[in-house]
Amino acid sequence: MMKTYSLSEKAIADLEAICESMSETNRDFAVKFFENVREKCRKVAQFPNMGKNYGEIKVNLRDFVVNNYIVFYFPRSDGIDVVRIISGYRDLESLSI
Repeated sequence: MMKTYSLSEKAIADLEAICESMSETNRDFAVKFFENVREKCRKVAQFPNMGKNYGEIKVNLRDFVVNNYIVFYFPRSDGIDVVRIISGYRDLESLSI
């Protein structure tokens, strides 16, 4: 069975803002980043429990990294639900998931 991923509205807004910001200086890098996020989501969806566990922030919350960005997700039986994509330099305690 092919496992899938989904992006929440917040994750889509995060990704759009990141790519828009990157595009101001390097459009090709922004496109590559977007493709890297999608590819990594597809891979992680196949093995949803492989990411680092952030249970102290929210139960079952996990992550993986693309460049300097943290992709937060919840595993499910048939893949993952991505909830946020944020800079690794951001204060994780203040993050709303």
